[in-house]
Amino acid sequence: MTVVENPGSLEIVFTLPGDKTRRESIRNIRPAALDQDLYDIGLAIANLLTDALSDIRRVSTKAYAA
Repeated sequence: MTVVENPGSLEIVFTLPGDKTRRESIRNIRPAALDQDLYDIGLAIANLLTDALSDIRRVSTKAYAA
């Protein structure tokens, strides 16, 4: 079985007043991108905004072929 990792996305989650959340995504993140680099980018973007940062996530997908 062959596993192919597809480009993923970086998801930045913010907490809003009233227990609401807002998610922003950056798509087409290369599978080889380092986690620390993605975290630094997400944190830099979050620091430009006034909403409270809740989470930074890497979302990846894989395709399996026989």
